[in-house]
Amino acid sequence: MDNVFQALNGVKPSRQELKRRVEHVKKIIVHHPVYEQVLEELEMRFDLGEDSVAPDCLYLYGPTGAGKSTVTSEFTGRYRREELVTDSREYTRVTVLHVKVPPKATPRSLASKILFDLGDPNHFRGTESELTSRVHYLFGKCEVKMFILDEFQHLIDSDTLHVLVTASNWVKTFTEEIKIPVVLCGMPESMRIFINNPQLDRRFTNKIELPPFRYGTAAEITTFRKFLKEVEKQLPFAKPSNITDIGIADRIYYTSQGIPFYVMQLLIEATAYAVNAGNDSIEMKHLNQAFKKIKQTARPFTMNPFESVDFELAAELRKETDKENKFKQELLAKQKLEKRLFKNSRKQNTDQPIGG
Repeated sequence: MDNVFQALNGVKPSRQELKRRVEHVKKIIVHHPVYEQVLEELEMRFDLGEDSVAPDCLYLYGPTGAGKSTVTSEFTGRYRREELVTDSREYTRVTVLHVKVPPKATPRSLASKILFDLGDPNHFRGTESELTSRVHYLFGKCEVKMFILDEFQHLIDSDTLHVLVTASNWVKTFTEEIKIPVVLCGMPESMRIFINNPQLDRRFTNKIELPPFRYGTAAEITTFRKFLKEVEKQLPFAKPSNITDIGIADRIYYTSQGIPFYVMQLLIEATAYAVNAGNDSIEMKHLNQAFKKIKQTARPFTMNPFESVDFELAAELRKETDKENKFKQELLAKQKLEKRLFKNSRKQNTDQPIGG
């Protein structure tokens, strides 16, 4: 991605220029080592699956924001849809089909979603069997060579946490019948689907994790800072922002816990503040402002690392963990007390004489 941005020299830019630079940051993708490994694995599965008697399937998992959808979307983009005309027919070639599983999926809703993504205008019409038959027909007609099924965790009911057995069985049968490489992508909890469905698990023995960056050893810290360096190269500023400096890198890691999505969200917001102020780099004050805007519900006990002059990563992570554990203990104690009071109340009501 070319980084050609003129110096602002303290002059507030137009709204169009502000948007151009922020959108530029939103498009930044860094091919860090694990990301590259996943891309190579997808390419290999694609190549090996051509005319194979038993195409290999793949399960890609990792936490939200780790880059699963990004890497599979990039791979899909390498095989763009083609409108083709032959002597006998006109059709759209969809070499790689990328579909997101709808929440609380059923076989019918999943088949309908696949048909929709294939461009079938009647994707909502028909029984489960009819929709499934049309999916098979269009896979052949559109010459689909690889099928990527994203958001695999939606085969777990979010309300009951039960595996949607009928839908997972549909996926198992479908992947067996289409005889092309299939890639399932999901969060780590989607591993439960395989435990619940051993036959599906047998189809997806190749399992790859796309984890967050770790930051414990010197090598892990270096890897994360290299990632930040690649991001830095693409930031829309005339001057360096020095986000690889160890003090800033520590703070960014604390904010993101090594998840690329949160790194980029922080930098998107910081870019907006810096550009809007006419600055030619991201400074600590912009990161401070950005942090205040980004709220992670799953981490209610974080502190703002960009406000602290003497920030120490390990100490602050321990404090956050201690606060979280204390909260859980207090919540558990409160629940036990409420349960005991409820039991005592019921006992008193039972012990009272009738008419007393």
